[in-house]
Amino acid sequence: MTITSEVAGARAVSPRRMKVPRRTQFDFWLDLVMLVAFTFDYSFRFTGLAIHEWIGLFFVVSLPVHLTQHWDWVVRTSKRLLGRRPGRETLRWAVDFALLPTMTLCVASGVLISRRALPTLGLHPSPDGFWTGLHTMSADVTVALVALHVALSWRWALSIVRRLTGRRRVTA
Repeated sequence: MTITSEVAGARAVSPRRMKVPRRTQFDFWLDLVMLVAFTFDYSFRFTGLAIHEWIGLFFVVSLPVHLTQHWDWVVRTSKRLLGRRPGRETLRWAVDFALLPTMTLCVASGVLISRRALPTLGLHPSPDGFWTGLHTMSADVTVALVALHVALSWRWALSIVRRLTGRRRVTA
């Protein structure tokens, strides 16, 4: 970050665009696409069953990619949190840790109860009440955890947007 002035504790960033590493850009855009997809996917009455299922299948691919992209953060944060007092970073880690199995259950159970997308691909799962109930319950918990995840990651996302657009950030 290039600092052009420092007045009374406020820092202004140069108007030039700051370099954002390609991996960070990929992380940001993948995260944004996943958030938009998740929002539409949960809006079941808006999308209908077929689109809901196809978006759900998108998560079969995007979740492992997302986790792989952020794995260094998981390892680094896990090591750093050992022996520390709980704080914002600990909460974010706990939310992400809870989100992984919950969203995995949601996606897996969704695949197992597919009535449109998988039959189009020639696969015919036999849905039953257990998987439908698990899908509904895990989806509800996932929505709450995703909301917390986004809220706790908001500063990172906003800093990337500022860096990508070259916007100045002045803190008092």
